Amino acid sequence: MANLQEAFTEAVKLNRQITQFLKFSTYTDYDDLSGLDGIDRTDGEQLLLWEELRLITDKLADAQERIAYLTRPIVETCRLRKGPSGKYRTAQGVFYNCGSSIEALVTDEYHDVPYWTRTVVEHNGEDYYLVGYKDLSMNGLTVRIRAQ
Repeated sequence: MANLQEAFTEAVKLNRQITQFLKFSTYTDYDDLSGLDGIDRTDGEQLLLWEELRLITDKLADAQERIAYLTRPIVETCRLRKGPSGKYRTAQGVFYNCGSSIEALVTDEYHDVPYWTRTVVEHNGEDYYLVGYKDLSMNGLTVRIRAQ
């Protein structure tokens, strides 16, 4: 039986093929399949195939990004502090505001141990918070940054 690390290794291998397919399908150039030639837009069967492939490529692009993210090295792990502007920042000066992606060490009632999660930062009119973790204070929250 495979273990978690072996499954991840296979995902990294698969990601190379996903990248090739996305390039071939013109998805990387257009963020959709509009660059494909030879689509008969009067043929209902081709329109179904085109639409289903578009949905598949959207999911493959998401999988590609997630796998690539996990392969990027961690360059900073620290606790967030609230700056004078009200934004939270890392020791090396990475700031978070509305819409910022964040990787944070969180706890909840479903897990027995703190765990890392990816989410987004938003603002409720008073302060910033993590989507899905509104009751978790960002001040002092442990986060990590991966290389770009």
